[in-house]
Amino acid sequence: MSDAPFDLVDTKESFTDTDWFETCRKTQTPYVVVRSGEARADVLWDFVTLPPSCDTALRADFAALERNARAIFERFAVDDSYLRVKPTMICFDHLPVDDAKRAAQELYGLIASYLPSRQRISRRPGPVTKFKGQKVHDINLGKQAQTAMAKRRLWVENNGLSASVA
Repeated sequence: MSDAPFDLVDTKESFTDTDWFETCRKTQTPYVVVRSGEARADVLWDFVTLPPSCDTALRADFAALERNARAIFERFAVDDSYLRVKPTMICFDHLPVDDAKRAAQELYGLIASYLPSRQRISRRPGPVTKFKGQKVHDINLGKQAQTAMAKRRLWVENNGLSASVA
């Protein structure tokens, strides 16, 4: 087991029923996985290991969750990356491998901010970054970055909880 708050698996391997999944399930902590190929990786978070109180909090604060997940994604995404967000799952697809690992750490911190403080654990020492309620500010991007962002695809499950448009 590494010091990272996520499991790193090869794209060809199954990531269910791993030691990390069992650890997350038993401790009711965020289950974040990086499925890595040679050049690209996908980051996945699934709510299945969290206690029901977290599900309620995530759904109640979905607009902030979506905004903060998008901010993490935008920091690491490239032209062919895309984002999928709903209250029970977040995926960052086709990120560069090293960036996917950093994005997974930040995503873990975001989801962990919804846990009661006694349940916040990490494989690495130090505090978990809190993102809850953090505002996302637009930055003055160059033309090349704006063009790259325009090519990305975003999928958001709305369920009437957010006013954002995909």
